Amino acid sequence: MFAGLQKWLAMLVGQLPTVLTLGLLGGIAWWGYRWDWKVPTLPELLNASAPSPAEQRDEKKTQPAEQAKEKELPPIQLRSQAAIEEAGIRTRPIEEKLIDEYVTAHGHIDFDQNHYAHLATRASGTAWRVFKQAGDEIKKGDVLALIACPELAQLKFDLQQTLLMVKLRERYYQRLRNAGTSTPAKDLESSEFALREARVALSKTQQSLQNLGLHVSLDELSPLNDEQTAVRLRTLGIPDSLLQRLDPNAVTGNNLLPMYAPFDGVVIKRDIVIGEMVTPAAPQFHLADLRRLWICLHVRLEDVGRLREGQEIAFHLDGPNEDAPPTKISWISAEVDEKTRTVAVRAEVDNPQGRLRPNTFGDARILVGRQKRLIVPNEALQFDGASYLVFVQGHSPTEFQPRPVQLGPRHQEFTVVLSGVEAGQTIVVSGSHVLLSEMFKERIAGED
Repeated sequence: MFAGLQKWLAMLVGQLPTVLTLGLLGGIAWWGYRWDWKVPTLPELLNASAPSPAEQRDEKKTQPAEQAKEKELPPIQLRSQAAIEEAGIRTRPIEEKLIDEYVTAHGHIDFDQNHYAHLATRASGTAWRVFKQAGDEIKKGDVLALIACPELAQLKFDLQQTLLMVKLRERYYQRLRNAGTSTPAKDLESSEFALREARVALSKTQQSLQNLGLHVSLDELSPLNDEQTAVRLRTLGIPDSLLQRLDPNAVTGNNLLPMYAPFDGVVIKRDIVIGEMVTPAAPQFHLADLRRLWICLHVRLEDVGRLREGQEIAFHLDGPNEDAPPTKISWISAEVDEKTRTVAVRAEVDNPQGRLRPNTFGDARILVGRQKRLIVPNEALQFDGASYLVFVQGHSPTEFQPRPVQLGPRHQEFTVVLSGVEAGQTIVVSGSHVLLSEMFKERIAGED
């Protein structure tokens, strides 16, 4: 046992230097962490003269101020007040003005989709007469064309037949009822059922005619005899004013189906000729009311957040080089276009004189607000090849300091200044080109 203890103590003494070394390194590491020591990088070890990280941070902080100082242009000093007057230099304090802020967008004029129709016949047939051409003005209810439709002829014959059947069964049913108790109840019930069946068939035929756009008044037809009913149905739906223009000998069939104009407007396109087969699958007329149109805009996604319904829109047409009447936003889309990544915005515009034409492109300015901005006259701005400048009057009337400025929207007589000058500073508003020439002369002399 004693020999084992000696062996263990000898091993512990042998490891003591290692334990002390690790403890010392741990203490140094804790001390460095406590006082924010930094481990030098390889370039710093190779270049002992390189600045420390702290020195580099201090240097970065001072760079902007030094760069701004270096960018400050030297003042221009004129000889005397007489030299200023001779150069035509005039000064004025910088003003603030309420400036309209706009969002711009491309767009086009489009038909009002609430009054734009691709009109097709309600049943297949042959064009018998066509009364309207492309460009013709139309009124609601005008007949555009008459279609010879076999289906219509069959429906008119069915209506006559079911109407006659209803009349006969009504008379028979009344006779049985008037007979009183002498009529068996079974016969009376059968007669009543047959009458109801005939009335259902009549209503079905009447509804089929209404589906073709033809209104049938059974109250008007019931008192007529068979011949009178046939005459009335032959011209069903054709206005009297149109019948007077047609040859009575030509209108002999029961198959003429009118195509009506659904609203006031203009025929934009006609795709039908006499004798042509027409179907509901392909439109024969394109109609539009041009008195009111849509302005459809494509607004950048980053600008949509500034838009609201009711904001004013000024739309300038590309081709005619004129403006559309002022209007306001009426609708903003809830989705982004997959391809263009823009948002659709719409406005309605009156077009009583017909000056605006659908599919005309243009540019829109949407008024989104008004804000006070610094403005300078356009004549006060000069360009030195790198930036725009204005000349601010210095400590004396003959000293002028060139100031680079950041510009905003440019208007016809003035430009908005975003930075570089302050309100109330006096700047040169006329003759600034003379000071620009002097600045270039001093710059060239300094380079020599």
